[in-house]
Amino acid sequence: MKSIYHIASRALIAGGAVMVAASAFAQATVTCEDPRVDRTACYREAAAAQEAKRQGRLNSPGGYDENALKRCQRQPAGHARTACEKRVTGAGNTTMHGSVQGGGKIRRNEMPVEPKK
Repeated sequence: MKSIYHIASRALIAGGAVMVAASAFAQATVTCEDPRVDRTACYREAAAAQEAKRQGRLNSPGGYDENALKRCQRQPAGHARTACEKRVTGAGNTTMHGSVQGGGKIRRNEMPVEPKK
């Protein structure tokens, strides 16, 4: 038989998880109040993200780089694809400016290109 303390502790843990999820949703929807944002779409996306997180369907942080590298495969083979892969991985002479919160990260990679003869 489970003790009342065991049941109570599980209820507190479950309640805490709900509070954390609600807090994350509240933080995400603060952005929806920005007048530059389509509120309806923002709230819909926040709710969809919360549901995906609850179901465990969100990407892990490592999944973003893998996804970005897959997008590089759409570039024509050669310099364009190589430059894309270097920007994503940060290889070579790659610099990054900006932030996601500020509207996006700009990655720049300078590669010398020999002139055509």
